[in-house]
Amino acid sequence: MSNKPRLLGVTVLLGTFAVGFMIASRQARTEVQAGRSGVVWDDAAAEDVAHALHHMHELVNEGKFDEAAKMIAGDDVLMTFELGLDDNSTPVVLRSKEELFRFMKQLFEGAQKNDGVTISLDRPSHRARATENLGIVTEECTVRFRYANGEERVDKLFGTTIAVRYPDGWKFIQWHMSVAGPPKYSKAGGPVRKSSHVH
Repeated sequence: MSNKPRLLGVTVLLGTFAVGFMIASRQARTEVQAGRSGVVWDDAAAEDVAHALHHMHELVNEGKFDEAAKMIAGDDVLMTFELGLDDNSTPVVLRSKEELFRFMKQLFEGAQKNDGVTISLDRPSHRARATENLGIVTEECTVRFRYANGEERVDKLFGTTIAVRYPDGWKFIQWHMSVAGPPKYSKAGGPVRKSSHVH
């Protein structure tokens, strides 16, 4: 009897064992990684929640404040840390949904009044992590204030935002904004030493 069939059988058996071992090892590594943190990250969900935050910025730029407000859920346990409506730099603590919604209402109403001021948000730099239903986004954003006299103020901000996926999409329950540096003023493309709009 030839040894070839026996050798072929052993080779197939070893190959099957090797493939099975690799699959089992990969699954074990995934389970260990998930077990270490208790979290399994979802890259597609992370991309989705970052897009949702960008979309909310676009709604604000377009003046669609009612639509933007629908993307905010707030939370009565977690505090939100914002920046003052007058200077965009003074820390403000919002301790409930009611306080958050009141603040956002004042923010949107102030933006609608204009008073010769146009406010816009540059497309921010996002990084996101998410599970199927919980998302965290960090961002570096730029806010521009353009005044009737041709002057422009640029604020650089950092932010961390928490979102929860609802049946109708991602909604933001908490965020923490901080100032990335002093505001910069310019007019006609050149810097302004002392602005008439310094608060």
